[in-house]
Amino acid sequence: MMETLHFYPEAVKFTPLATIRRERQLPIPGKVLVQRGDAVEATTVLAIAEQPAGVVIVDIARALKVSPERATAYLQRKPGASVRAQEVLARRRIWLGLRTLRARSPVDGEIVVAGGGKVLIRAGARSLELRAGFPGRVVEVLPAYGAVIETTGALIQAFWSSGADFSGMIRIVTSGAEPLRARAIDPVAQGTIVVGGAWIEPSALEQAERLQVRGIIAGSMEASLLPMLRDLSFPVVLTEGFGRLPMHPGIFRIFSLYQGREAFVLRPPAGPDGWPGRPEILIPVPTESPPPPEPAGEVHLHPGVRVRLLREPYRGRTGTVSGLSPRPWTLDSGLRSWCAEIQLDGEEGRVWVPVYNVEVLRS
Repeated sequence: MMETLHFYPEAVKFTPLATIRRERQLPIPGKVLVQRGDAVEATTVLAIAEQPAGVVIVDIARALKVSPERATAYLQRKPGASVRAQEVLARRRIWLGLRTLRARSPVDGEIVVAGGGKVLIRAGARSLELRAGFPGRVVEVLPAYGAVIETTGALIQAFWSSGADFSGMIRIVTSGAEPLRARAIDPVAQGTIVVGGAWIEPSALEQAERLQVRGIIAGSMEASLLPMLRDLSFPVVLTEGFGRLPMHPGIFRIFSLYQGREAFVLRPPAGPDGWPGRPEILIPVPTESPPPPEPAGEVHLHPGVRVRLLREPYRGRTGTVSGLSPRPWTLDSGLRSWCAEIQLDGEEGRVWVPVYNVEVLRS
């Protein structure tokens, strides 16, 4: 049995106290308004830019890794439609649906024409403002683009968010394993971020809208509720995924520790391949001396690493790697994959799963 496999699954971070640094950048060059050492609030404008009117061409065939002739079949938005910056123009599932490639609009504008593997967008002139997003201190200026902001406090990387950056006071209304229902959200929740331990019931969304909450953070939600979110005035954040998955106990403990404090939810920009980063929840906490840096983002698989399983029948379960296959094994599907032996938390013993079906937990 192997002791180490140089495979780096996606890592999910959650820590109650760390020194956190985040780059905040404009999508186009502009003018930076802050200097190193400046203290900033969430609403502080770090940089500004003028986006001129013009035409932008997006190569969706290249982003989706298909021929120009095939690219049109994956379009999500048609000519004549208005689009926002970072909105998905086309998507394509790969790896048996385990990953999705996306082509996004880099600007606000209107789709003029689509064909030949490309989309032409007419962009209107507008001013762009880059805000800090959370309170902290400028530790580095990124010339023409923005700055690196440092703070101390808790960090939680979530699975998905329905909206833009937002903030509010944390109000826990259920235990870690209870579903979030309407009766748990009372008038005191108005203007707060409601934290529910497990999945969201439709009635809870309706009640939260009536009471005008700032947002909801829960473990999971049925995908069938996605159309309902389009009409809500607040964002929803899921820490685990879609379905009925309770919030990880370690994540719920962090929220419990900082009940009543202000949290800031950030949506990282999409990477070069169009794959979005994880939404992040920052809870600033002043300290007398700097705590250690946040956990590293990458770690190779080896015995002792904490993981969460991503596919049925163990989806959402957590455990510890106890061994690795000596060679790739042939799965029931006919595919070959390295596999990891996982000691599940609780008393359910050990299971073997493909390494692509786990994510590392960094806390």
